[in-house]
Amino acid sequence: MRKRYDFRPDPMGASWKSRLYLTKKQRFSLLKWSLYGALLLALSLVQDVVMSRFQFRGGTTDLVACGILLICLLQSPESGGIFALIGSALYVFSGSAQGYYCIVLLTFLGVLLNILRHTLLSRRFRSVFLCMILGLTVYELAVFAFGVFLGNTYFGRMSVFLITSVLSIAVVPVIYPLAFFIGKIGGEEWKD
Repeated sequence: MRKRYDFRPDPMGASWKSRLYLTKKQRFSLLKWSLYGALLLALSLVQDVVMSRFQFRGGTTDLVACGILLICLLQSPESGGIFALIGSALYVFSGSAQGYYCIVLLTFLGVLLNILRHTLLSRRFRSVFLCMILGLTVYELAVFAFGVFLGNTYFGRMSVFLITSVLSIAVVPVIYPLAFFIGKIGGEEWKD
């Protein structure tokens, strides 16, 4: 007599991928967000190990903030905002960020610029670059304002924060192709 199952048992010798019950689109999405996380980790390592040694008139790049805003701009406002929130929280808790206010600042700026780009601008590098110029400048000036308010810096150092903003903007064309390529994995979310 054959046993009757209420459910279909797992086949014997099935691979680990079939046991996860992930569709192909979900696997591509998992790969995309894992690569974005690895990119952010690589930017953090380069910033803290290499770029922190090089200064131009007191300023240096802020690669992690640049990466968070860029990845947020390349995705939809919802998924980009969630990434900006998680990425900025990890940035702050790693000890590299200037303060806890960077979580709200990066998330708010990323979502606001993403909505601006999706509603008013076309999907081109120029629009991303324009949003990055605006975002990184506002971010660095806000970090400066918080630093003055908290007593961590003084008003005469504003030029250092503007130099940091310019140097970070100059790095965008280097990071953009890699982030854009990763964003293409699993299809695009852009709707015109």
